Amino acid sequence: MKRQMLWTRAELKSNAKDFLRKHYWKSFLIALVIAITGGNEYMMQNGGGGGRGGNRGGSGIGVELGEVFSGGGSPVPTNWLFEKIGISTIVFISLGMFIGGIAVFMAFRILVGAPLDVGGRTFFLRGLSEEPDVGDLAWVFRSKHYLNVVKVMFLRGLYNFLWTLLLIIPGVIKHYEYRMVPYILAEDPTLNADAAIKQSMVLTEGHKWAMFVLDLSFLGWYILGGLMLGIGVFFVHPYYEATYVQLYDTLRGGSPEEVELVEEAAW
Repeated sequence: MKRQMLWTRAELKSNAKDFLRKHYWKSFLIALVIAITGGNEYMMQNGGGGGRGGNRGGSGIGVELGEVFSGGGSPVPTNWLFEKIGISTIVFISLGMFIGGIAVFMAFRILVGAPLDVGGRTFFLRGLSEEPDVGDLAWVFRSKHYLNVVKVMFLRGLYNFLWTLLLIIPGVIKHYEYRMVPYILAEDPTLNADAAIKQSMVLTEGHKWAMFVLDLSFLGWYILGGLMLGIGVFFVHPYYEATYVQLYDTLRGGSPEEVELVEEAAW
């Protein structure tokens, strides 16, 4: 007879709150590092505001730059810059700086952020059965599995990105299919990308929609945190991370055929 494991959002969040009552400030620190290094699965980046439109007095770009160089006072003539160097050269340099900035960020995310991502999940996993150690955050850097963890996390992100290029919906589905990879690596960092991703797909089979709804249940908290000068969102992260480790712990307790999802109205 198959054992059925019931889980609800309310139960996961209740267990997460119990976890945080014991380890909140440690969890806050871990979740903060995960978020800063780009590992928080919930965070979405918003575009910046637009610039001032239109030409003023026919001066165009030269006047805009002139105001910058003059500290907002009387414009200084800068059209000579474009005449001497050329607009194409300036655009090329700006584009190069932009691409270079993205490359540096991606390198940091892959080489530093990904290991911290897995280390942070190790902290939350350890806290399920014993006193978690903040030092777990950096264990990947001290291990012989660093390169494998970086490779697996890179391929996970790459596959998800490629699926997103096809259509948004397949990308979202794959995001939830691959969601448990950091937890799986935290428990077995020797797994290759195919094995880790397949395990994650097995664990999340039949639960992707419920995981999406679980994420939606945090939307109000993140909006509220954003209204507090944006600082409040960092206090929501520990709650989110503690809830997801409870979900992983529940899903790994049985195969998809043995785990029954109970839907309920509680958010």
